[in-house]
Amino acid sequence: MKDPFLSTSYSPVYTEVDDDPREVEYIEIKVKSALHHTRLPYSPKPFFYSLNLYRGCRHGCPFCFARYTHWFLGFQNSFDFQRKIQVKVNLLEKLEEELSNPRRKREWVTLGAATDPYQPAEKKYGLARGAFQLLAKYRWPAVFSTKSDLVLRDLDVLKELVDRANGGVAMTLTTLDPALQKFLEPHAVPIHRRLEALRQLKAHGIPCGIHLMPIIPFVTDTEEAIEGMVRAAVEIGVDYFVYNVLRLRGEVVKGYYYHVLQKFNRTTFEQTRKLYGSRPYPPETYTEALFKKVKFFREKWGYQNRWRAIFSDKQLELF
Repeated sequence: MKDPFLSTSYSPVYTEVDDDPREVEYIEIKVKSALHHTRLPYSPKPFFYSLNLYRGCRHGCPFCFARYTHWFLGFQNSFDFQRKIQVKVNLLEKLEEELSNPRRKREWVTLGAATDPYQPAEKKYGLARGAFQLLAKYRWPAVFSTKSDLVLRDLDVLKELVDRANGGVAMTLTTLDPALQKFLEPHAVPIHRRLEALRQLKAHGIPCGIHLMPIIPFVTDTEEAIEGMVRAAVEIGVDYFVYNVLRLRGEVVKGYYYHVLQKFNRTTFEQTRKLYGSRPYPPETYTEALFKKVKFFREKWGYQNRWRAIFSDKQLELF
């Protein structure tokens, strides 16, 4: 029986073979704008700018909350999110127009919310480096998260951005177990390389942190897993440590995660389905207990965020 989550058709635009034996497609598009205002919940006022260099993400994390965005764009199945990557080839031109506009209020820019700026496509297109060069040139502060050590390529530009405006880099980690990573982040950079990238960022004076996002029920929510991540944060000396629980928003996201999880571990699949029910989040009782567990280990290892010395009060709300 044909798997409904797999795509077998590819547009004749641009394809290349990556570490997966199948093909990933890069679809070059042009956009009308680069920066987009993001609003706080229940508030009509803009809060900060978001900037996404690509649409879709090659890492292939089955739990990714942004997977629904490809469905919204008209792609026919959940798998397209990691196999058909849209590249905004005129983005740097549009970004410079917007950053240089004297009527535009200079606010924080956040990248990596819906797609990793340092996914494999960046090796070819260089949009992240170009964007950070422009942000530094026009003195716009920026913060972003990634799962790639490709960020080390741009240490010079990131240092210039931090010195001229302000900025921070978070490495997103879900597990320290290489075997488990194959299920959770099938095409992401290995864990040890991400930890080393944090050490290098720290050594170069670039504010950095760990995003333990998401903590996945029945997979990465054990005491051993959480304590290991906190211990890594202390060892490296990261400036901030942020965490949250798995969100399964919409049938596209939940359906794909359940599809993959069922193949990975049937028992875990049944436990997860029962925990979430029809909700995007687990019950408050589970979440409260989980966050208390994280707090316990943060206190045990004496970890404290140092972001108040780095970011403005407004920026703190991003975390």
